[in-house]
Amino acid sequence: MSFDPIPQARVVRKAGRIITGAPAPKDEPSRNSFAGVLRDMGHVALGMWPLTAVMLLILGLLVMAGNGNPYGH
Repeated sequence: MSFDPIPQARVVRKAGRIITGAPAPKDEPSRNSFAGVLRDMGHVALGMWPLTAVMLLILGLLVMAGNGNPYGH
């Protein structure tokens, strides 16, 4: 069962004439939901892709340096 309000007609008076207004904006999904948080995290990760790429490169270089054989055998 949904408790969404019933949409009402919006009427605007412009230059003495009654006209219908612009349609009401659609409600945005809740930012507190788990899906909303995951979506926001994805947006941040994609928006900061250069920093993400540099961090992954540094991590890869550190792993490769840590796995090197110090004695050359």
